Amino acid sequence: MKTVSARSDQGIPGVYGLLLLDVVSRWGYNAETVFAPFNLTSEQLADPECRISTPVANELIKHALKLTGESTLGYHLGTQMRISIHGFIGYAIMTAGDITDALVLANRFIQLRMPFLQLYFSTFGEKATLQLQCDIEIQPLRNEIIMALTFGIITMAKALTGTDELHADIDFDFPMPADFDKYHERFKNQYNMRFDQPHLNSSFDKKYLGLKMVNADPIASQIAINQCESELSALGERRRLAMRVRDILTHSEQHYLSIENVADRLHMSDRTLKRQLAAEGTSFSTLVDEVRYRHATSLLSRTDYTLEQIADELGYSDVANFSRAFKRWSGRSPSSWRKDPYL
Repeated sequence: MKTVSARSDQGIPGVYGLLLLDVVSRWGYNAETVFAPFNLTSEQLADPECRISTPVANELIKHALKLTGESTLGYHLGTQMRISIHGFIGYAIMTAGDITDALVLANRFIQLRMPFLQLYFSTFGEKATLQLQCDIEIQPLRNEIIMALTFGIITMAKALTGTDELHADIDFDFPMPADFDKYHERFKNQYNMRFDQPHLNSSFDKKYLGLKMVNADPIASQIAINQCESELSALGERRRLAMRVRDILTHSEQHYLSIENVADRLHMSDRTLKRQLAAEGTSFSTLVDEVRYRHATSLLSRTDYTLEQIADELGYSDVANFSRAFKRWSGRSPSSWRKDPYL
């Protein structure tokens, strides 16, 4: 098994493995206990070019959960997260002028550190919102990453603005981890957290957008931004295959393209496509489901589309097959979702 991936494989940055060690060391475990089963060392992980393949990162998380006996390590990873761990994007955010500038930068550059994540920042509604999308599907890695990033944003926002008076509504699209109540009690008066929701979404009062950053430095920020832009340009030359497949599926007039159709458009065999998607921690069927689910919820939001029309639009032979698929995606029937998307 290949433990450490090349940078072009777009795995998990090795430095996050060191953050995991920092957390697990609270239970008395050292680097050898945590990393040796995976042929990793702290020196390897400290290399800025080091990436851990997603399958190995998943096994590393499983190992850490077993060692600690915790139901989730994401909470601890988030509360230990410091902005400097994110490299140049961290420095750009840290030296930004205010929260708005910081979120715009996070939105633009997050994939430099975590290419499997997309962060959407919006101020169109009554509140400002952050919506997160995670391409990684393997568990427990996916949910631990989401928990870590959620609490990391909270931790870093407090440190960067110098205020603890932050409130937000936070939705997770998975069940509450066992024994999570003991942590929830610490912040329930500030953060309304809901689990088993349709999307990964956070909303907060727009008044926070003007909060100044305690380390604001326009010159330092611009230097860091220039470096991030350079890295982003290089990343564009080697766009992740999952992103390219998703683009093809999303922008095709047929939302039920076969893997052979997509592979042909990418000038590769379907076998190669399957193998390369697996190396990125996903699969063709997962990407198809994701695109279909997004399209389905968009159509369900429109009252002029019947369930029969939506099923046909998505390539299902009848409403029953579409309903079964939708329930597998969301845990609810299309009719129930249409009545109340946020139930």
